[in-house]
Amino acid sequence: MRILDATINWREHVANDPRLQVLVDEIPSRDELRYEHEDGIWCAIADGYVSYFAWSSDGNDGGFSGQSFDITTVDGDAITLRGPWSARAGVVNQRSFGPVVDVQITTDQETIERGGTFSSGSLSLCAAKQAVDRTGEDCHLERHLRFSGDEPYWLPVRNGGTP
Repeated sequence: MRILDATINWREHVANDPRLQVLVDEIPSRDELRYEHEDGIWCAIADGYVSYFAWSSDGNDGGFSGQSFDITTVDGDAITLRGPWSARAGVVNQRSFGPVVDVQITTDQETIERGGTFSSGSLSLCAAKQAVDRTGEDCHLERHLRFSGDEPYWLPVRNGGTP
C-alpha cells in the first residue's frame, strides 16, 4: 500500500473530530494480512495499513450480524472469527499493536477530489503522519485521551490550534 494523497475533513460546523482522508494505491485484502492476538483484539499491520477485530471466543459473536471472517495468524494458523466486533483505534492503542489511527480511505482519485464516500480504515501512526504531510496543510497529529478507559487517539490538529 502506498499513500498517494490525503486531505482533512475538519468538520468545523459539527461537533465531531476531524477525519484524515487518505488515497492509497491499493488496500490489502484480508488473506494477505497476518493477525496477532492480544486481550480480545486481533490486529494485522502491513505496509502501514491496519486491520483489527474485537473477538474473544464463543458467546461474543453478535458483531457484523454474525458474519464469519477467516484470518491467518502470524504463525500461519487459519482462524475463523464468527461475529467479531469492529472495535476502534483507542482500544487497539491500549494493546501493544499500535499506535494506530482511524481514517477514511479510498483507492478512487475522484473520491478524494470531490469528497465522496470513503471506506473506514486504519493506518499505523507512521503512515498516518505521512498522509498528514501530503495534505499540504499546516497541521500535525496530536495524542488525546478519550472515554473512561483513557483510550489514546491521534487526531489532526492545526498548528497552534485544536482538533
